[in-house]
Amino acid sequence: MKAITLVWLTRADLSNLNSGQGSGNLTELKTYANGTKPYISGQATRTALFDTIARDHADKFKCTSERPCTDVQNCWSCDLRGFLATKEGEGGERRWSPVKVTPGLGQLPSEIVTDLLTRSSVIEKEERSSKDLRLANVQMTDNLYRFAVVIDVDNIGLVKEPVLEGTGKEQRVTGWNVTVDIGEEERRRRVAALLDGIFNLSGFAKQARAAASLSPDIILAIVQDTYNQRGLKALQVDDEGNVDIDILENALLENTDLGHTVLFGGSPGVVENWDAVTNVLDKYNIAVLPVHKVFEQLKATL
Repeated sequence: MKAITLVWLTRADLSNLNSGQGSGNLTELKTYANGTKPYISGQATRTALFDTIARDHADKFKCTSERPCTDVQNCWSCDLRGFLATKEGEGGERRWSPVKVTPGLGQLPSEIVTDLLTRSSVIEKEERSSKDLRLANVQMTDNLYRFAVVIDVDNIGLVKEPVLEGTGKEQRVTGWNVTVDIGEEERRRRVAALLDGIFNLSGFAKQARAAASLSPDIILAIVQDTYNQRGLKALQVDDEGNVDIDILENALLENTDLGHTVLFGGSPGVVENWDAVTNVLDKYNIAVLPVHKVFEQLKATL
């Protein structure tokens, strides 16, 4: 096992899950496709994912992303998030994250509505009181979102440093030294925690007033023996809510031919052409499981 690719669809009710900068007292949705579809940035998705994991493993997150401790051996935050830690006079240390995340793309054109929020308070001034009223407007919409994550299993808890020989222009990399290797059992625990975090994904912006689950309603999971980022569009949906069957079938054909483990979970009511989706899965002898069973089987393969 070198990588796990997960692509999922999830419906969210009326909400503002990721905002742009806004203007004045208006909090604007992030949108694409000429403003017709919302999206949730990869940064927001990663933040929500790692916050979800930290709820169950608070003792393993020993620093924050703003002030990394760089202890990949013991700190899940530095290992899974990656980091850039500057050092005065020395440049800095960098670790690329083994967890690659796409933005959550709204698949359907949707109407944007504006929610008016009010906040009032009584201000005491020189033995008299006055009422302070503040107004804010928040854009909201509902949609079907597509997310994708690739977990670079091999590089979780692993750090290699180059062996350099020579000086100046003659300096060359002659090999690699492994400076951190957490071992297979600890690697399994961290991958399992990532899978649990995706299954329980929560904690996006504005959820105090508009809670919405972004955990999978339909999911395609692929366990690979070579790391790549192919298959991330396998659950592409058109403006009417239909999964693109050709793209899905190409992904299934490629991965079954390569001998990869392919799992699929979901239920009717999320996409419009559910019967067409199940028909192409039957063609490749891939069972439709409940979503939680997909995650159980993935963790069993670890």
